[in-house]
Amino acid sequence: MVARHYIYHAFSVHAYPELAFIVCSIVIGAIFLNLQMAFRQFLSPTIERCILRFEGYRNKAVVVETLVKHSKLAESTIISKSIISEPEIEIEIKSDTTEEVSTPSCSELNADVTELPKEEATPSTINNISAEESNQPTEYEIFRANAMAEKERASQEKLDKVLAYTKQNLVLYLSEMDLNRLCGYITEYYLSDTMPKVEQIKVDAQLKTIDIMHFGWNIGKAFGKPRLQTATFIKRVFAHTLRDSEISTIERKMSHTESVCKIKLDRKIA
Repeated sequence: MVARHYIYHAFSVHAYPELAFIVCSIVIGAIFLNLQMAFRQFLSPTIERCILRFEGYRNKAVVVETLVKHSKLAESTIISKSIISEPEIEIEIKSDTTEEVSTPSCSELNADVTELPKEEATPSTINNISAEESNQPTEYEIFRANAMAEKERASQEKLDKVLAYTKQNLVLYLSEMDLNRLCGYITEYYLSDTMPKVEQIKVDAQLKTIDIMHFGWNIGKAFGKPRLQTATFIKRVFAHTLRDSEISTIERKMSHTESVCKIKLDRKIA
């Protein structure tokens, strides 16, 4: 009993007032929290259901909830925008600073433009332009080049036809070497205005003098050569076959048809 009395007086209000105050505050706070939790769990839903029966309070509650939702949404949007826009602001500030450092003023640009020398057309430039224009072919030159090309094409086509005719009609009467040599003589005779240097070619005995004359007239007619020039050419090439005929006789009898022959006159070679 003595100990209990001593402990009671040791923790009494008169002995330790600060400790008693702290203990009372803790006890009262715990009681308040318990009452608040009980009110939220049991009494608050019942009271809210009773109040929501009134239409006016129900509308106010809806408006308040809407405003709360909008305020929360606005706050979240502002926070997100501030987070996203912060680096952009830094970039803009940096770009502004760089522009201030690197961008010259309008007066400086105008001064630079005025200081640039104006390009003038020098005589050398004019001469170069005129030289380039003079290098361009004129309309006359273009037409002439086209005409010359067409003439060359037609001439080559005519030569090809005569050579093909020669090979077809003399292949049975000449060796391969002599036939190729004859084609070379004919090509040179056609392309040159002078008489080519030739070595005589002996043909088979089946071909007579009139056959060689007809052959000469056919190729001369296709080439548009004069009769005398053609007679001279075949007299030199086929000297053995035409040994008994003069050039004047060959010129006169080239187109005769009264005798039998193997090579006939042909006006449509080329």
